[in-house]
Amino acid sequence: MRTTIIAALVVGASAFGVPPPVTQTSRRSTSLNEFLSPEERADTIGRWGEIRAMTKEEASASLSGDELESYNNYYAEVRDGVLKMQELAQLMMADVDKGKGVQPKTKGQRKRDKWAKVQARAAANAAAAQA
Repeated sequence: MRTTIIAALVVGASAFGVPPPVTQTSRRSTSLNEFLSPEERADTIGRWGEIRAMTKEEASASLSGDELESYNNYYAEVRDGVLKMQELAQLMMADVDKGKGVQPKTKGQRKRDKWAKVQARAAANAAAAQA
């Protein structure tokens, strides 16, 4: 009996303990995790600015390897983003255009609609009471 009580206290106390820090990560250190200073990045940033300003024909003629692949991936993502935004804009404009040409209800029409709902609800309650 004493051992079970002591064991319960130990287990309860260990529930509030701080877990040991994880010493090993599943990720390997890559160049993406590396922090470069602005001076080290300046030439890469300048080169990417030149690459981004190229047309598709210029890029396919003058670029090769990683630069061409980066160019193609970047502009594929940009094109996809633009197409998604155009679709979203069309959906939003469809919602905006729904209300055009429809006259707002008058106060009397709103009251008639409300009375029709009340009558429909009363009829449904009466039908439910008979069944």
